[in-house]
Amino acid sequence: MNEYIDSRELQQMKEQLAILTQKLDKETIVNERLMRQAMKDKASWLRRRFIIKGIADLILLPYFIWLAPGLLGLSVGFCIFVSLFIILALGCDYYINTRFRPEKFVYGNLLEARQDTLMLKKFYANWRKYVGFPFCVIFFAWYIHDISHVLHGDELSNVLIGMAVGVVLGIIAGRFQYRKVQRAIDGILEQIEEMQCSQ
Repeated sequence: MNEYIDSRELQQMKEQLAILTQKLDKETIVNERLMRQAMKDKASWLRRRFIIKGIADLILLPYFIWLAPGLLGLSVGFCIFVSLFIILALGCDYYINTRFRPEKFVYGNLLEARQDTLMLKKFYANWRKYVGFPFCVIFFAWYIHDISHVLHGDELSNVLIGMAVGVVLGIIAGRFQYRKVQRAIDGILEQIEEMQCSQ
């Protein structure tokens, strides 16, 4: 009799364990889906940001090619320099948008998604340090040189003051955007590591 009760209790415990295992598996699957969706949302935000930047670059390009030399009296060399930088930025945005796909975070391999995210993080930091910052220094120095040949006295002073305010505000906005992008990238990398540890 005792053996029958023990075997029945053992059978019930096995059934409860099987039910619990099924529930945990379902919870893990739901949790993974939610994490993948959260990563996709962050990746989509990053991608949209690069698309908007690309559209802004496309709008600026004809301005510096056709309008800036005549309207502002800027040198042709300066306008060619800025136009080439915009074309380079457009090429980089295109490369990022073709390589960094939000769908990978939902359906793709986590290792590939992690590599693409690390690529974006490194690329964005290197672009800012080695391309963006030097370009800004050359841009403002050359712009001041060109504008000083066109404007004089109070007009030049007003433009320089406005430009100084614009530079300070631009630096603040640029740092804010850079940190925001890096936080989103770091958030994606943390979630990938968390998912890899749980597998």
